[in-house]
Amino acid sequence: MSLLSGLLNHMPPAIASTDTPKMDSRPRPRLVLANPVERTPRLITSPHASAATATPEWRRARDAYLNHIMACRSCYAPTNRYCGVGAELRADYDRTPMETKP
Repeated sequence: MSLLSGLLNHMPPAIASTDTPKMDSRPRPRLVLANPVERTPRLITSPHASAATATPEWRRARDAYLNHIMACRSCYAPTNRYCGVGAELRADYDRTPMETKP
């Protein structure tokens, strides 16, 4: 006699029911908009800005900033705590435009 069978002796056996649950034959109500809303499509006139389309200067500033804060024990970006070098790199990163002006 196993431990599990000793614990389960008091439980009745699980028998799959042959009865199907009673389903309501009435149709379910549907939600319908009273006044359909016409949405105008939004056209994107400018290209999506990302690191792939950013200026080389912005990428250099970003890389210098990130490389510094990952290695510096004094810098902690979530609370905006930076050492002198980190603060200057962050300011340079913030000042550098991501896109060129047409």
